[in-house]
Amino acid sequence: MQKPDLATVPQIPAAILVDCDGTLLLTGELPHPALEQTLARQGARIGRDWYMTLTGLGRSDLLSRLMQDSGQQLDPPRAIADSIALTVALAREARENPLVVGLARLAAGRLPLGVVTNSEAAIVTAFLAETGLRPLFDLVLSCDDAPRPKPAPDLYLKAAAALGVAPQNCLVLEDSAQGIAAATAAGMRCLDVRQDTWPTACKGLEAALRAMPAAAISAR
Repeated sequence: MQKPDLATVPQIPAAILVDCDGTLLLTGELPHPALEQTLARQGARIGRDWYMTLTGLGRSDLLSRLMQDSGQQLDPPRAIADSIALTVALAREARENPLVVGLARLAAGRLPLGVVTNSEAAIVTAFLAETGLRPLFDLVLSCDDAPRPKPAPDLYLKAAAALGVAPQNCLVLEDSAQGIAAATAAGMRCLDVRQDTWPTACKGLEAALRAMPAAAISAR
């Protein structure tokens, strides 16, 4: 997959859309113990290394892929329900990703902000409540809010429409190949927060936001 072109990301987008797990919050690995415990109840297992290559997939797609790749037989609806409940119980372990949260705090009130995640509503609601970050965002969309999760563009396109912003004027922050594919398919610019260039890009965005005229801020 082609990497996002950091040099062409606009300094001040019309809106910023942020993935949750691994991007806004340092929770990229947190669902794995819940899935591991869930699958053990069905006599199955999920390897950490395998899971980490597919963290951007929605839960249903992930379990389908696991059965396909490993040959293990599962009861997916039961596994989904159990793993959601166990993940919600881990919300107290969620930690902020400092650079991303710092940017979100600065952008709040200046630009429309949204969280767009492949996690279920119960999970993202619990995590944002635990960390106190929910008030920063104008909307939160989970995989429950669109027919197709990432890597399909549906969630990002729905977020742009809800915020009244053209997709090409949105900036997305992501940490997975699936999320980047979704943003790209939606016609949005994307920054990969795993890249070495991310801190520099973040500082540039912060400087641009601080330099916004008061009139521009009040008009948004």
